[in-house]
Amino acid sequence: MLIVDDLLGLPFRGLAGVFRKVYEMADRELNDENYLQQKLLEIQLLFEMDEITEADYVKREAEIRERLNTARGAVEEGTEEDHGENPGSQ
Repeated sequence: MLIVDDLLGLPFRGLAGVFRKVYEMADRELNDENYLQQKLLEIQLLFEMDEITEADYVKREAEIRERLNTARGAVEEGTEEDHGENPGSQ
C-alpha cells in the first residue's frame, strides 16, 4: 500500500518542486541586489550600443532602480530587526 501511495503522490511532489524553483527565480529577480545591478549594467550597455532608445533606457532604469531601492530597504529592515532583538549583546 505504501508503494501505491508513493506512486500516486509523485506527480504532486514534482509539481511542487517546479513551483518552488519558479518562486526562487522570481524572488531573485525582484530582490537580489547583485542581479539588479547587473541588469542596470546590461541596459546601459544596450543604450550605449544604440540597441535601445533613450526613452526605453530611462524607463527601464527607473523600474530597476525602484526595485533595487526596495530590495535594499528590505535588507536594512531585516538588519534593524536583528539588532533590536538583543540590544545588550553588542
